Amino acid sequence: MNYEKINKPIRYKSIWLSTTDAVASSDRKKFTFNNLPIIQTRGKSYLKINSITLSGAGIASAPNNNWEIKLSNVKFNGTNYFNSDKNSIPTIACINYDTNNSIQNGKFSLELTHQDITQPVIHIKADDGFGAVKSGNNIDFHIGLCIEEYDE
Repeated sequence: MNYEKINKPIRYKSIWLSTTDAVASSDRKKFTFNNLPIIQTRGKSYLKINSITLSGAGIASAPNNNWEIKLSNVKFNGTNYFNSDKNSIPTIACINYDTNNSIQNGKFSLELTHQDITQPVIHIKADDGFGAVKSGNNIDFHIGLCIEEYDE
């Protein structure tokens, strides 16, 4: 058997989530996406972050903040996921937005189970405890997700 062929994804799904398209909680920590088409995951699937950009009136106050981004309302392989913050919502990104307007992000990967994702929820929290808002101005997050599916 060709080992390389076995380990290559058979399908890629790219999904862009923008907080401007979601219903935001009053503290802008929780963003619910109600109008996405159904996202099906079949086979062994891994969710990864391809890109994160920020925009909005609060962008000038965003530098030098650390942000934690979590994803809920999706099923994931809990036996392969551990989170030291004692919160069962999986972390999909930890970023620092710096004065050069760049983002540093680790290579997080979340193993998804078979499902139809219909209403994903993004949770955003800065290290100061606030959500996607700084100095009373909203910050919009634009998150590029990729789902890689493999034959089982």
